[in-house]
Amino acid sequence: TPLAALAAIAQGAPENTLWVNESPSNVPQFHEATRISAPDSYLFSAGGGLGFGAAAAVGAQLGAPGRPVVCVIGDGSIHYAVQALWTAAAYKVPVTFVVLSNATYAILHWFAQLEHAQGSPGLDIPGLDITAVADGYGVRTHRAHGAGELTKLVRDAAAQQDGPVLIDVPVTTELPSL
Repeated sequence: TPLAALAAIAQGAPENTLWVNESPSNVPQFHEATRISAPDSYLFSAGGGLGFGAAAAVGAQLGAPGRPVVCVIGDGSIHYAVQALWTAAAYKVPVTFVVLSNATYAILHWFAQLEHAQGSPGLDIPGLDITAVADGYGVRTHRAHGAGELTKLVRDAAAQQDGPVLIDVPVTTELPSL
């Protein structure tokens, strides 16, 4: 589940992590799983726009080079500004990208339900392989299966300083309550 994945991510992240969250359908679970207790430790697009997360994570790490940056991002959201992966790889920016992959634009499904527009086309995105895309940009990638493996991958990625790491995490889809 997204909550189990986010708890494993939080367990692997260092205490001084600067978090970037662009997994809009999992915001409540993110806040339940993580403990953000210091100023300047959380970036989130409150306006609902998609596409800021990956680039914001790169910029945040460049602006705070002594801090680990973990970007939790949906498999739909990352494709709005996927070229940020190239920037991170080209400039060896040590960001940990954790992609919660549910093969759908879950938050847009939620909006469709809210607006009574079920059956809206283009909201499911099966077959996308973000690890193949990231590999093409020169980013080291992993696919996590299980909480223990995910915690270790996040811990190892956040500790290294020689470039970005992307961790793909298959999760179920859980829509927020209407």
